[in-house]
Amino acid sequence: MPPDTQRCARAVIEYDGTAFAGSQYQPNARTVQGELERALNRLTGERIRVRFAGRTDAGVHATGQVAAFCLTRRSGERQVGWPQLQQRLNAVLPPDLAVRSLRSAAAGFDPRRDAIARVYRYRIRMAGERRMADRHRTLEIDDRLDVDAMRAAAAALPGERDFGALGSHVHGRTVRRVTDVRIVQRGTSIEVRVTANAFLRRMVRSIVALLIEAGLGRLDPEAVDALLKAGDRALDGRAAPARGLTLERVIYPKSDGGPSSARGGASDTTQSTATETKEQES
Repeated sequence: MPPDTQRCARAVIEYDGTAFAGSQYQPNARTVQGELERALNRLTGERIRVRFAGRTDAGVHATGQVAAFCLTRRSGERQVGWPQLQQRLNAVLPPDLAVRSLRSAAAGFDPRRDAIARVYRYRIRMAGERRMADRHRTLEIDDRLDVDAMRAAAAALPGERDFGALGSHVHGRTVRRVTDVRIVQRGTSIEVRVTANAFLRRMVRSIVALLIEAGLGRLDPEAVDALLKAGDRALDGRAAPARGLTLERVIYPKSDGGPSSARGGASDTTQSTATETKEQES
């Protein structure tokens, strides 16, 4: 369809991944893309395809997933504004999926290829503490973790290298650039935030599994670099459960004409660090 016959949108969406089989469309499963396209088609009467900044697996959540789609521009008709369409979409979407923002985008905007970084957060609650409201978004474990050991293990991760030991790619392209690994402790709660230009399938959950092993004293933090260089799947391919993982933010260049991140106001540059942060439980 010629660009002058379309008007395109950039949306930030949020979802609870518990009941989804992943973000990408699957013919015989409930997915985020399937639900969003169904709502758009219902409201517009068009057959609309939605593109995402990245795929999330079954059970993985998002607060800052970025989506793009285009609608037909009909001459002589009053076009529904983006705020009105956002309101209508949220009225018909299921309760575990919502559009947080919706605005105009250039016809060539590609939420995946135009992104320069993604930020994922993984939540862990240790020492056997249980919180029912968080059970679908947090990994609860009975053991206490040595957070200093986790940070020492994380120090080996930032940089551009082959991360094939921690994930897979359909075409075997496994070099990625991790720019930040941040571990925050608040009482018995631990949050791991990982920022990279892109991620392999299961990469963040494999990183978290590695950090947990270090925190449990079963992996020497100094051995992480050798594990990555070995090339074989670390920990026999084990990964942390999906429920603790959230796609928190997608970052774009400021030159794209809009906010530099999916939630706005963030810098488009990050430091290569394994940050040591400890906060009290609020």
